[in-house]
Amino acid sequence: MAWHVDYFKAKPQEKGRSTVSEEASSVETATALLVFLSFEKSDESRGLEASVEEGAREIRKIAGNVGVDTIILNPFAHMFAELSSENFARSGINALYDSLSKEYKVSKLAFGWFYEIELKAKGHRFARVSRIV
Repeated sequence: MAWHVDYFKAKPQEKGRSTVSEEASSVETATALLVFLSFEKSDESRGLEASVEEGAREIRKIAGNVGVDTIILNPFAHMFAELSSENFARSGINALYDSLSKEYKVSKLAFGWFYEIELKAKGHRFARVSRIV
């Protein structure tokens, strides 16, 4: 799921139940594409590289449609029932970050943390879209 936002602020609040986590820090940005993402078991069978390439391609399309140069990656494990392993998901998010950072300003929320979030979403027809890749 991706939201076109006027601004986005996130402050880490508490570590989640995940056994895999990263160091958390606050994220704040103006106009951006906020991407809620997760990896599923089927992504593992397809492979990390293919899953990341497809995800990056779709995010680039959406970013182009809304005309942004800033992307925020928000790990969001609550989107699907059959999640990949935590290690696969974290690796995928980091690889997606690396891929997109070649063309965009990219921020990401730390894997394994709950954040307090403040945002203002735009209201046009492409402001909130959902994709399964």
